Amino acid sequence: MLNMLKLITVVCLLFISFQNETQASEKVIYGVDGRSEVYSANRKWKVLAESTAALIALDRLEYDSSKGVYRIAENAQTTMGENLNLCQDVRFREQVHISTCSGFLVEKDILLTAGHCATGEMADICSSGKYAWVFGYQATQFLNTRNIEVSKENVVLCKKVLKATMNRTIDFAAIKLEKKLNKRPLKINKSKKISERSSLVVIGTPWGLPTKVTRGGRIMRNKDKYFFTAALDTFQGNSGSAVFNEKSGEVEGILVRGKTDALMDEREYCRRVNHCDNNGNNCDYRGGFQVGEDVMRMPFVYKQIASEL
Repeated sequence: MLNMLKLITVVCLLFISFQNETQASEKVIYGVDGRSEVYSANRKWKVLAESTAALIALDRLEYDSSKGVYRIAENAQTTMGENLNLCQDVRFREQVHISTCSGFLVEKDILLTAGHCATGEMADICSSGKYAWVFGYQATQFLNTRNIEVSKENVVLCKKVLKATMNRTIDFAAIKLEKKLNKRPLKINKSKKISERSSLVVIGTPWGLPTKVTRGGRIMRNKDKYFFTAALDTFQGNSGSAVFNEKSGEVEGILVRGKTDALMDEREYCRRVNHCDNNGNNCDYRGGFQVGEDVMRMPFVYKQIASEL
C-alpha cells in the first residue's frame, strides 16, 4: 500500500511539473469560488465567451466526419480528479480537463494569449501542427463533459506567432489563425488605466476544464506599468484568459500568473484547492511571494501589437 501511495505521489508531481512548463505560475481561490459554467451565466457573458478559445493538443481530440464535429479522444477522457489526485469535495473534479492555455479574439483571425503559451517549449504551437485553438469548449447542462462536441469550424490551427514575449514582467502573445472566424472580436481597453474600484470577470479554462465564467474579481494592486494584480479565482490553464471590466465588458488584460493553486492534504492524501481570503491573506498555502493574480494591462499590449491589427 505504501508503495502504491508513493507511486501516486510521483505521478501527480510529474503531471504538475509538465503543467508548469507551459504555465508561468499557478492560480487560486479568493473568498467564495466565483466560477460557473457558461450555460448558467447571463446572456452578456455567454456572448463574450463565444470569442474565447482553449489551446488543445490535437491528439486529445477525434473527428467524427459523419457529423462534422470533434469529440474528446477516448484516451483523454480521464477526469481532473483522477489525473491530479484531487480530494472528493473539489469542485469540477469529475470533469475532463484537456486544455493547456486560454485565449481570445481581438480580430477575426488574431488571438491573444499569455506569452508563455507561445514561447519556450510551446514555441512550436503553430509550426508543429499539433495544437488547435478550440472555440466552444464548454460543458452542457445535460451531458457529461466526456461527451462535449465542437463543430469543425470551431477547431482552428494557427498560422504563425505574430509576437510573443515572456519574462518576469511582460508575458503576452499575438497569434495569427489560419482563417477568419465568423465571430465578433472582443472590445479591448486601448488607452485608459483601469480604476481600482473596477469589478472583474475572467473567461477561460481553469486547470484545463471546459470554459468557465469567473465573477467577483477585484483589483489588489494597480501601480505597475505593465500589469495589475487582482483577486481572481483562476488556475493553471487560465493563462491567456481575457480579464473583463464587469461594467463595460471591455477586456482589461491577459491573465498570466498567480498564487499556488493547490496543496496536499496529508491526512486524506489528496490535493485541495488553495483558498485565501478576499484580500489574498490567510491562505491555506503560506509559501511563495505572489500577492495575487497578475494581469497584463491591455493598453500596454495593444501598443505592442497595434501594427498587426
